[in-house]
Amino acid sequence: MRKSNSLNYGVNRATLSGNKSKQYRIRQNARYFVKVLRQAGMRAQKWTKVTNKHFQRVANHMLADGIGHGRIAEVFSAARHICRAYENSRISDSNATFGIKRGAITNQTPRAAKPEKIEESLTNMRNDTSYPHAGRAATQIEIMYQLGLRREEAAKLDLPNDWNSEEQTLLVQYGTKGGRPRTLYGLSAKQEAALERAQEYVSPSDRKGINNLMPEHMGDEWLHRVDYAARKHGLTAKEAGGTLHGLRHERFHQMYVEHTGFEPPNQHESVQVFQEAACEIAGDEWSRLDNEARDQIEETAGHSKGRRDISNAYLGSSF
Repeated sequence: MRKSNSLNYGVNRATLSGNKSKQYRIRQNARYFVKVLRQAGMRAQKWTKVTNKHFQRVANHMLADGIGHGRIAEVFSAARHICRAYENSRISDSNATFGIKRGAITNQTPRAAKPEKIEESLTNMRNDTSYPHAGRAATQIEIMYQLGLRREEAAKLDLPNDWNSEEQTLLVQYGTKGGRPRTLYGLSAKQEAALERAQEYVSPSDRKGINNLMPEHMGDEWLHRVDYAARKHGLTAKEAGGTLHGLRHERFHQMYVEHTGFEPPNQHESVQVFQEAACEIAGDEWSRLDNEARDQIEETAGHSKGRRDISNAYLGSSF
């Protein structure tokens, strides 16, 4: 093993927790950290020797390349995971130490998949006899679209136990970001219809008492199968305006319009144009409606009310 590759070797050997897809993302982003570190001229050979100085150099290099704060934070999170795996606890937990700001992930460019393309893809998927898992994948993707769930959350819903059709609630507790469960209230008829259709595909998982949309004994490999089905049937940025994650963007776009009566900021050419359009429709109430919609979307997304960095990422900033 060449010395220049020793940090990557450490990434491969590190013992990580969590499911395979999470571990894959951590290792992938940690390797990117190593790549930038080498480009910046730093030659640490062991993760036990990595310090705040190395993180700062990577931050400076990425910022100079025009990379956003959100992406840098993602890479730093992975690098910290690897450092901790080797009992290196000297790295600052705050990205602010390195000049990286929380909440700077705002993306004014809409990434929502087009509703008509989503429906077209779902129809094609349900009618696809060449791929044995197409129907199951369509069911999960419909749930992602109707409820704004992440891919892993939708796959791991324990429908028999966590969906209460009488009270119109759904407990989302498996596959969540950070392991934080949440309950969705006041489910619509469309949302409940999607959950009802999913009952056909519920399978017992490898965990006792859990029944979800993942084929029996397949595990997290199912998540990649869903990705494949989506791409095969046109759910791509090129063909549909958004990827699987674009379903979540479109759901929150719809929630915003339903609550406020006007389009979110990222559907306008500038914040000023957005504010003028919102004021024309809702008058002085536009700001209150905007805040209410954002609070609701942030909670639905699995975060706390007031996380405007989260709603900004889906809707654009209102100010």
